[in-house]
Amino acid sequence: MNMLIRFFIMVHLLKKQLKQQSASASLSIEVLTAPIVRSYRVLPHDMGFRDHLPNYRYLSFIELNITHWLMACCHQKGIKNLGWIIAMQEMVYLKEIKFLNKMTVNSQLAGWDKKYVYFETRFFVKNQLMGVGMTKFVLTDKKGKCAPEVLDMLGERTNDVIDSWNQHQVAIKSAQSA
Repeated sequence: MNMLIRFFIMVHLLKKQLKQQSASASLSIEVLTAPIVRSYRVLPHDMGFRDHLPNYRYLSFIELNITHWLMACCHQKGIKNLGWIIAMQEMVYLKEIKFLNKMTVNSQLAGWDKKYVYFETRFFVKNQLMGVGMTKFVLTDKKGKCAPEVLDMLGERTNDVIDSWNQHQVAIKSAQSA
């Protein structure tokens, strides 16, 4: 319930902000790669039974930031009904985030290929890095999956982290069939 309330607040504030901006025909690389930075207070219903923010909550905060980014990009392009589906997520937990901590979630487009979009998210408390997440997802419209080209992401733009992450995923898939 808590994440739904945060989601609706985020959408309301974003729509209000986007009404003040005008839509343009194409997205610049600066707009695509601009970080999404949002702050949250860790509330009682965010807590796990072990007195810290549980693993699944990190992923929910990542989803809020990616949704914010996608809504802003779609508004800029004048696109309606573009969604996304997670293909893979990974978190590296460095320190526990405790009750009532104010955490800053910083998500940024890391790259894309012909099919997927990749996001890196960093979690901070008092400017100290608490965790890093990578998310790989596909864009979807009413017809199903669509290429990142719909948001002017042409060609491929990956880096060493994305490439090694994809190689690891291929290795996991082949190990399951062996």
